[in-house]
Amino acid sequence: MEITVKRRTWFLGWLMPISIKFNRKTIGSVGGFHTKTMEIPEESGTLTYNQPLDKTDRIGVKDGDVVLIKETMLSKIVNIFVLIATIFTISYNVNTLRTGYFYQSEMLGTIGMFYLIIFVTFIVFSFFFNSYKFVKED
Repeated sequence: MEITVKRRTWFLGWLMPISIKFNRKTIGSVGGFHTKTMEIPEESGTLTYNQPLDKTDRIGVKDGDVVLIKETMLSKIVNIFVLIATIFTISYNVNTLRTGYFYQSEMLGTIGMFYLIIFVTFIVFSFFFNSYKFVKED
């Protein structure tokens, strides 16, 4: 008996694989844009995932099901936030390297505090909402 698990997540999802559990027993992990076929010990049961700092999603599965792991809206917002913060940091540092002048202003401290507050807020939200959802494919 087996199920197929496909993971389709944005770039933050590529960094760490998700541990997949069937009836509370780990049956494997899947990362990035990978597809894995996993053996299940019973005909049907409950599929969950285990991810640090995240509430899990549950779905009932049976032998032969194809399950897609997708991101929730919260996770997509975090991906966009991290992408913007990365682009800002790289462009600021490239400008410093190019000109040789380290630009200091109060605006940078304000932006840094804004990023920190939003980052902590997303971490707190992740305890109450799941980052990924299971969807059965036909």
